[in-house]
Amino acid sequence: MNTRRGRPTLHAVDTHSQAGTGAGERLPVRAVQRAFDLLALVGTQRNGTTLSELARASALPVSTTSRLIASLEHAGFVERDADARYRAGARLLQVGLSALRGSSLYELAGPYLRELSDASGETANLAVRIDADNAIYLRQVISPKSIHHSTWLGMMLPLDRTSAGAALLGRTGEAGYAAARGTLERDVTAVAAPVRDASGGIVAAFSITGPTFRIADDLLARFGTLVVDAARHASIQLGAPARP
Repeated sequence: MNTRRGRPTLHAVDTHSQAGTGAGERLPVRAVQRAFDLLALVGTQRNGTTLSELARASALPVSTTSRLIASLEHAGFVERDADARYRAGARLLQVGLSALRGSSLYELAGPYLRELSDASGETANLAVRIDADNAIYLRQVISPKSIHHSTWLGMMLPLDRTSAGAALLGRTGEAGYAAARGTLERDVTAVAAPVRDASGGIVAAFSITGPTFRIADDLLARFGTLVVDAARHASIQLGAPARP
């Protein structure tokens, strides 16, 4: 790994660093990993991001960031707006939509999210884990009420401060759900339950989110029952054994 004094640079994990593998073979792999890291950063910034923000977030020199982001822009994966902020480009959106259409979990979740939103009057969400610390909302059905939880599609959520994160980590109470108030957004309450696959592993979480003033403790418990029931039926569809 190349480093600057006081500032480590990002690099790909080299799975081919056996004897006989030269540094020249590792450099392209590292560049690709850095480009993917930048692409992920752009894709998760709701209001776009600047070159300096990308360099700071990725711990890369501005010159390296500029060169990589220019290549991504040329390929159509990112685009730069009039304020010089980088956003997801058409090709990235195309890849993302293709991936969603091919996801059985995304398709399976649709009817359950609609039922959860209809039954609660609040926003229903499908969250999936993306790394050791974060998750994203992959699909949502937004509450029809004028005051509702804002859409966070594609935004990263910390696992350790959200009900969806707790559900994805399996940290639920005896009732099978996790609840949280005022974590990422003040005055927002959420409740979530894990969705499992045929191996019994947690692959996603269903959640209901809404303003705290509308969700008293008794209603929160009812919403918890709703997400647990929806997650259980979805899990059975994915091949998980039925649970009592």
